[in-house]
Amino acid sequence: MRDNEQTLQDLAHTVGCIRQRHLLNTAAGTPESVPVRKETMRKKDCLVSMLASGSKGNCAYIRCGNTRILIDAGISCRRVETGLRRYGCTLADIDAVFLTHEHQDHVSGLRTLLKKSQMPVYTTRETWQAIGNAVVGHQNRFMPVMRRTQVGEMQIVPFAISHDAARPVGYSVYHEQVKVTLATDLGKITPAVLQAAAYSDIFILEANHDEQMVRNGAYPYYLQQRILGQLGHLSNRTAAAFLREVPNKGRMQVLLAHRSETNNTPSLALRTVRTILSQGGRAVGQDVILRLAGQHGAVRMEHPDFGQRQRTY
Repeated sequence: MRDNEQTLQDLAHTVGCIRQRHLLNTAAGTPESVPVRKETMRKKDCLVSMLASGSKGNCAYIRCGNTRILIDAGISCRRVETGLRRYGCTLADIDAVFLTHEHQDHVSGLRTLLKKSQMPVYTTRETWQAIGNAVVGHQNRFMPVMRRTQVGEMQIVPFAISHDAARPVGYSVYHEQVKVTLATDLGKITPAVLQAAAYSDIFILEANHDEQMVRNGAYPYYLQQRILGQLGHLSNRTAAAFLREVPNKGRMQVLLAHRSETNNTPSLALRTVRTILSQGGRAVGQDVILRLAGQHGAVRMEHPDFGQRQRTY
């Protein structure tokens, strides 16, 4: 999207401000604005798994230390349980679920999840109200997401995103010195998104579509405009141009997510992102580790980066 490319240029000065603030915070011993509890030197390991990602359903599992959360519940509870078993845990082990917004591909499994567990649900009040019947009878499980929420060993910080929903958000998850960020279902890049993405160790980023495939495809015009619009989804090119500008603190692990099965292909998404990153001087496999999330089957990343155990592209 040309508008998004212009927006990225307009955000260039913001990158400099974020880098300067990061340097100051690092010198002060505090990463970004999230306090680190130095008296507890726990193992700084995090595991991130997209149990499913795409227009048919989304669910992320994140474990940092001994704390486990889900982000979104857009697949069946049975699929969630199957995915969790791969990592030796059950619904009873999940400390909370965080919702980004109310669209069905993000909440379709929520009703059963609430019946089969006692986990709290963190989201914006507007999103909770927009979900409707799926949460009737479970009002006591709703926890309004705050500017910073502590769940066990994690701190979760929401940030606003641009999407056609009631009040959608993405999330950054902090554990000791580790930062994990999820940003999908966003039609444009804003300073808030850039701030959230900066210096992430693991970054789940939408690469939804190829713009020409959308324009030349069978979708009706109104749906094409929704996808391509500023309340829609990020294209491969916009995601790649954004990644090229995001400040990092070393090798960033990037999981490309929410890929359209109609308007994108795995090879096209990877090729586009690799090309644009290379043009910006960032080497895939060295500066950035790329992986693809999909609709079927889980894909995982870990921090510290056990590179030899992961397939990179």
